[in-house]
Amino acid sequence: MIYVCFSLKSVFAGLELNDVLEKNYQNVYKPVIKFLYSHPDFSFTFSFSGNQIQFLKKKRTEFITILKQLVDRNQVEVLGGGYYDPVLPLLYTVDRNGQLDLLSSEVRQAIGKRPRGVSVFADCWDSSLVNSLQTCGFEFVLLESSLVPQTKRKYLPLIMTDRGKSIEIIPYYDNLKPSSEIQPEEFVENIIHTVEKVSKKDLYPQLQTDKNPDRIVNIRLSNEDILSLIESSWLEKLDEYLRNNPDCKVTTSTTSNYRKNMQIKIPVYIPAGINGSISRWIARPYTEMEPRQKYPMTVYDFMETYPQCSSLNNRIMYISMLVNQYKNDKMRKNSAREKLWQAQNGVGLLCTMKGAFSNSKYRQQAYKKLMEAEKILREDGEFKEAVTSFDYNGDGLSEYVCRMQNYFSYITLISGAVQELEILKNTGNYADNLSRVMEYDNCEDDYERGLFVDHVFTSEQFESYFKGEPAGNGIFSKIQYSEVKFSRNRHEIMLTADAMLMPSKQKINLRKKYIINSTGMIVQYILKNESDKPLNLYFAVEANFAHTDFEPENVSYYNLETLTDMELCVFDDSKPICETENNSKFNAVDLVRISDVANKISFSFEPNEKCGYCFYPLVFKRPDFHSDERVPVSMTFVSTLYWNISLEPGMETEKNINFVISSVRKKKS
Repeated sequence: MIYVCFSLKSVFAGLELNDVLEKNYQNVYKPVIKFLYSHPDFSFTFSFSGNQIQFLKKKRTEFITILKQLVDRNQVEVLGGGYYDPVLPLLYTVDRNGQLDLLSSEVRQAIGKRPRGVSVFADCWDSSLVNSLQTCGFEFVLLESSLVPQTKRKYLPLIMTDRGKSIEIIPYYDNLKPSSEIQPEEFVENIIHTVEKVSKKDLYPQLQTDKNPDRIVNIRLSNEDILSLIESSWLEKLDEYLRNNPDCKVTTSTTSNYRKNMQIKIPVYIPAGINGSISRWIARPYTEMEPRQKYPMTVYDFMETYPQCSSLNNRIMYISMLVNQYKNDKMRKNSAREKLWQAQNGVGLLCTMKGAFSNSKYRQQAYKKLMEAEKILREDGEFKEAVTSFDYNGDGLSEYVCRMQNYFSYITLISGAVQELEILKNTGNYADNLSRVMEYDNCEDDYERGLFVDHVFTSEQFESYFKGEPAGNGIFSKIQYSEVKFSRNRHEIMLTADAMLMPSKQKINLRKKYIINSTGMIVQYILKNESDKPLNLYFAVEANFAHTDFEPENVSYYNLETLTDMELCVFDDSKPICETENNSKFNAVDLVRISDVANKISFSFEPNEKCGYCFYPLVFKRPDFHSDERVPVSMTFVSTLYWNISLEPGMETEKNINFVISSVRKKKS
């Protein structure tokens, strides 16, 4: 007998709930539960996220009532998982087990039975999950068949042991998904043919019995898949065909019902891996291609390809460390942990509901939840400002982490720039910037965007940069700085870097000093000509502000103001400076202020002497997961202070910038 187990994936709704969940309930879950109730011989399996369970318990109690009845008559099974759909391999054990137990508790309260099986977000697998899953009371896990070695795909349960603990692994097969375009009898014949083809080649002694063991074919359906089958009445046709053909070798079942009388398990070791539909986007950024490596792609490979997702994961790990080490107040710790778990939602790290690229909206949601968690811990009255040095992002170099009264940020040695900036008002990460790539932006950035990214340009290069075009890498924007001095007590960081200006091959030294304070930082530059010829160049300091509430359908721009000789000017920053009238006003500015009016935050840059100023907005478009359409996913406002500098051999010049973060005051009417 071949047991076909249909299961429905949970809705990856991120942290926005009712609108998405209500729509999916009406379009998918309501028709499915109605079909199952009227067809008692058809078995089915559901997966729910914690948000879904809460929604159904509060808003759709009738669904929970019917679901419980179906579970009681062994027609339906409900799987467990992480409560907020986290990427489990990336979490500390305490967070991983906590999320698994929390969802299991919700399922048990809703239907009266604790889940035996589990599904994991995006099939992100790691051997360390074996211990966690068994500890949390799970007996089996569903994984995509592409993660399973070809020789082990026998349509039988697998078992994996790690450090003395075991878990059964039930593969599901996307290649056997039904389609409304084929008849149920054709689907059944395909299942039988595929299984018999494999079972004839069984090499395991325990399988060479007089009676061929029952096989299990698990098929996971997305919301789009099940919706298509419901609209075409395909499930009714399949149920009718199976009832009218009792001698057929195929029947529907749940995984737990199949496992009751099945003792055969094939030993297997499954290395770290990720869902095949995501792994095809890892080899090259934003490009779909089959992996050429023999080993499976992992979530760690994904993080290397998409550094913005890696940055979010670093922040999650840091907040998790703070929460787990906190001991002052248990209730405060639990409140912070809840916000942390919400931020661990996988849609921010890997996928939106449409595919493998997280729109900046989901990342920013996660950053806001993380700052809420940190703020809860800070409000106990024990918080002290600190600037520390350690390897924050796991690149082997020390970063400078600044936990100040009004913000959190860190500074890297690569480019000596600020690569994260979160305001305590929960506005998100203003340094969550993408970089341009040739395929989608018609140009290429050779550096990571951040705040206080340093460039030196020749006149020709600066002319291109002024227009928003790539102009080389600006030398210092890619260089690794060296630490000269670091003072924890005084919150001072002094860095230095050497570079060669091309094509004149003149050596330049740049010393960069950060003085960190509660409301911002003072950045001091000393540029020295170490060549034997006069030096003429443009020195530019670039700051990139990501829009933390980016909505492609309703773009809101930042407010831009400059002060020149006590004259305040307000400009339209929706277009680049080269398209702005009277851009001569930007040749000698005394102060620049960029305001995020929606979040009531402003950023001021005050140089110690007049400077030039240029700016331009960048909208980044990337491919949609299921089509070739390029869709806006993020927006950055580029703001640059610059000076035209002439230096004789051995001479140096000093430039200072006072950077202040403040609240936007409402104007009186």
